[in-house]
Amino acid sequence: MKAFVSGGAGFIGSHLVDALVERGDEVLIVDDLSTGRGLNIADAMARGARLIPADVTDLAAVERAISNFRPDVVFHLAAQVDVRVSVEDPGFDVRVNVEGAVNLLEAARRVDADRFVFASSCATYGESPDESLPLTERAPLRPGSPYGQAKLAAEGYVALYRELHGMRAANMRFGNVYGPRQSSVGEAGVVAIFCRQMIAGSTPEVFGTGNQTRDFVYVGDVVRA
Repeated sequence: MKAFVSGGAGFIGSHLVDALVERGDEVLIVDDLSTGRGLNIADAMARGARLIPADVTDLAAVERAISNFRPDVVFHLAAQVDVRVSVEDPGFDVRVNVEGAVNLLEAARRVDADRFVFASSCATYGESPDESLPLTERAPLRPGSPYGQAKLAAEGYVALYRELHGMRAANMRFGNVYGPRQSSVGEAGVVAIFCRQMIAGSTPEVFGTGNQTRDFVYVGDVVRA
């Protein structure tokens, strides 16, 4: 199988690339390396994966990469993932997380890619009262940030392309993913932050009462899903 992975040098994307290469798939990675790291994919590239440094907001670059590769499946993981950045610059967040998704969808449609998998987020649910937990896919969608709203908008385009063009497309709403290669910058990397603090011999810093709850999922489980 030929698999195209946007954001494949990032935390989650690089683990997906490893799994695809391990099972013998031909893999093309598109990543602008703004947050992804070449080190994350060094082993996969040594085993045949290829990298095109490109930005998903560059439609011409995306179309060129996909049309030349002609993938069977497109995994779209490239994203702006910092909630604080989305609040400070919602226009940038929309360009990357909505326009970027539409660019990938359109390029995939034009080459008749068989499948499209979009990495969405639990941020589409927003804050939920304790009595509504655990959440299911049918829970109300009430994004509490521009990031969550942009992910929800991109989900809508994925669903629309499925209906209009018969594309086999799926939205995957990840929880708080943790594991190797995770950045210790930002609220999403709290597990990595705690681990780094403990390795350094310091006490993990907890804000608030410490009674807060969050769902966490291991990156290997996300990749298997």
